[in-house]
Amino acid sequence: MRVLTCLFYEHNLALVALAALLCMIGSYVSVQLFRRTIDARGGSRFHWCFLASVCAGSSIWGTHFIAMLGYQPGVPVTFHASLTIVSAVIAIGGVGIGLLLSCLRNRWVAAICGGGTIGLAISAMHYVGMFAYRADGIVEWRPGYVAASLVFAVVFGALAIDRLRLHNRSSATLVATALLVLAIVMLHFVGMAAFSVTPIADFGSGPQSDVFFAMAAAIAMAALLIVGTGVSTYLVEMRTRVDAQDQLHHIAMHDALTGLENRHAFNGKLRRRCQRLARGGPPFALLMVDLDRFKPVNDTLGHPVGDRVLKAVAARLQTAVRENDMVARIGGDEFAIITDGLSDPQIAGHLAERIVDVLSRPFVVGGQVAEIGASVGITLAPADGSDAESLNQQVDVALYHAKHEGRGRHSFFDPSLTETLRERRQLEQDLRRACMRDEFEVHFQPVLDTKTRKFIGAEALVRWKSTDRGEVPPTVFIPVAEELGLVSHIGALVLDKACEQAVTWPEDITVAVNVSPVQMMGGRLASNIAQALHRTGLAPHRLEIEITETALVADDELALTALQEVRKLGVKISLDDFGTGYSSLSYLHRFPIDRIKIDRSFVNQLPGDPGSASIVRAIAQLGESLKLEVTAEGIETDEQFDYVAQHGCGNMQGYLFSRPVDAASVAKLFADAAPRRSAA
Repeated sequence: MRVLTCLFYEHNLALVALAALLCMIGSYVSVQLFRRTIDARGGSRFHWCFLASVCAGSSIWGTHFIAMLGYQPGVPVTFHASLTIVSAVIAIGGVGIGLLLSCLRNRWVAAICGGGTIGLAISAMHYVGMFAYRADGIVEWRPGYVAASLVFAVVFGALAIDRLRLHNRSSATLVATALLVLAIVMLHFVGMAAFSVTPIADFGSGPQSDVFFAMAAAIAMAALLIVGTGVSTYLVEMRTRVDAQDQLHHIAMHDALTGLENRHAFNGKLRRRCQRLARGGPPFALLMVDLDRFKPVNDTLGHPVGDRVLKAVAARLQTAVRENDMVARIGGDEFAIITDGLSDPQIAGHLAERIVDVLSRPFVVGGQVAEIGASVGITLAPADGSDAESLNQQVDVALYHAKHEGRGRHSFFDPSLTETLRERRQLEQDLRRACMRDEFEVHFQPVLDTKTRKFIGAEALVRWKSTDRGEVPPTVFIPVAEELGLVSHIGALVLDKACEQAVTWPEDITVAVNVSPVQMMGGRLASNIAQALHRTGLAPHRLEIEITETALVADDELALTALQEVRKLGVKISLDDFGTGYSSLSYLHRFPIDRIKIDRSFVNQLPGDPGSASIVRAIAQLGESLKLEVTAEGIETDEQFDYVAQHGCGNMQGYLFSRPVDAASVAKLFADAAPRRSAA
């Protein structure tokens, strides 16, 4: 009753209302800053602690001082300036110390020590301020109320900090604000109930209410300005933090190069689409786009140009799809598209055709022209599946089929394709295992001199005898090895074994080894050949490497450099399958070619096909004019032999003389003094 009597009968309620408003606003802002201080780490914690203590201390002190101005003791009142200032410093400093203690790791220790210190700071501020309150009368204190006020301040202060340490931020903030308001209000009004003044008869005059109103308004304004500064700083920091979080989220969910959404964002959206599908949501189509011939762009034009091409690809994809379709970059040269509401295979096919068309057009980047293409795999949900993992696997199968069928096309998922992909994956695993186990052998097909009819050399041919598959044709595993990056390892193995066997042959017998475009463009062809020659002791003039026109087209400058380095070793160079590729005569003029080999596709139709006969005759005459040796491949009949010999081909090889045989058999064959014609 004494507290209520003091509040309603001994105070100016207008000033009490002003103090209450300042208390609630200041407490809410202070709690926000308290939480930011507790969450901060390192040096920023001290920054937030200073801001929070100034804001909270000022609002607490302002509440106390305005409420004291509203107290009506019925006697003249003055204030001791020094003690009044000290009370404000106590509020700010005490709150700061309490806040630092509130950051202790243990929640209960932090609440008791930190919140208790803040409660004691409020109490110390109040009673020092009361000592600065000089009333012209007889002052009396009630110790019980003083003790009760201290208990209220400490308990509610500790509870406020405890609520702030909880993880449920939304409700905890409001509860902590209410508890801090209770700590301030209970301390002040219970403390004021402990204070009473008895006027001295015929001494002094009443309090100057107008002056106190003006002082209260000025203090409230100053305190609110300080609180407003805290609010402004907090909001600016929150806006900065939100912007930073948004930026980090954008970085985490988008590809830095193209600006498209990345694999993480794609997987999330695909899962959400599948979940929505399970609840009866609309169908959608999933398209996977893989760029064709993009690696040569990086290798020949450089990665900066390749990056600019990828940006242009992203821009073209976004123009090719609908406005609400998602386009994501999920790998180096792989893109994914999710098209909502699309279930018609015909429409999905038209979209894929449009994508293939726009990406097949040349890209002009920095004065360079890059020509690539695209293959597209398509799967439809829910027609083909309704969970993200299955759809990803299905579209991958469809994409593999599109690339396997010749690239620059699209393919829909079909269950029968799964077995094909499984077999391909198994072949890849077996091929990797074969490289580790050294399961490759080298067979040799002899080369015959047309005039002397003696063997002058042999072509080394790789064979894979798998422990699980048996004999695997080179036409099956070589393309896979090129895609997996294993062809250089296999090529080096063949080179070593071929040189090793050739050393045991007669000194006038040469060996020819096929070199893939990957080996030639790798930059280590000459050094690998030099190491093989040095290790085996084979004379350089007895070694010949065979290249195809494809290797020259990829990067003619790099190819020229590689071949010149090989020629400096004394090794000969032959152009294999001449007439089937680009067959540019400039290659024979620019590159250090010693031999051209007529492809078996022309020889097979001799002598009956006039076109093939004319081509073979023209190539033989070209070789003679350029002083190049000419070898005809695929000689299987006497008629083919006679025609080729008659028209100037100096060397030939084929089943008419010998099939490819193992090292022991070819060595025995070379030991024969006079080779015999025999159709094998």
